[in-house]
Amino acid sequence: LLFTTAADASFSSNSTRGDAKVQNVVDAAKGTITNIIDFSKSADGKEPALKQLNVVIKATAASKSRVELQFRYAKAVLTKFFFLPLFGRKLNLFIPVPGPFITRIIVFFSRLVKFFGKKDVEKKIPPKAYFDVLYLDGDLRIHKTGESNLFVQARESWKEARPYFK
Repeated sequence: LLFTTAADASFSSNSTRGDAKVQNVVDAAKGTITNIIDFSKSADGKEPALKQLNVVIKATAASKSRVELQFRYAKAVLTKFFFLPLFGRKLNLFIPVPGPFITRIIVFFSRLVKFFGKKDVEKKIPPKAYFDVLYLDGDLRIHKTGESNLFVQARESWKEARPYFK
């Protein structure tokens, strides 16, 4: 990650979350994007309780420039569990994305409200997650999300960009 306007994707040693390296791994054959956040040790050399967070996303081309996203699951790599140390071991915790389940519950209750309640209830459809590719070449990708956040990302192998990686 070279640059972003998304506050939740920015990390620094001055923040309460601490410093972290953020990257994407794109697997075009599988149609997945994995967002990887590697949290750095604190200034005193201690490992963070959350060492790494991976968010696996299904990516589907909706047009020449738009990629629709469906969050699948997150994997948290922990060095502590409920504040208890794991003595050098790491615990992998898989967290399914509750989207489809929660959506079913919301639809169920909205149908109940519509059936028993007001008849003029608006039908709200949650917006789809997506990003629009603004620029793409062999080393660099610039995209804008549906929330209007801008991301500038480069391949780690691009030597000229290495000094700018966050």
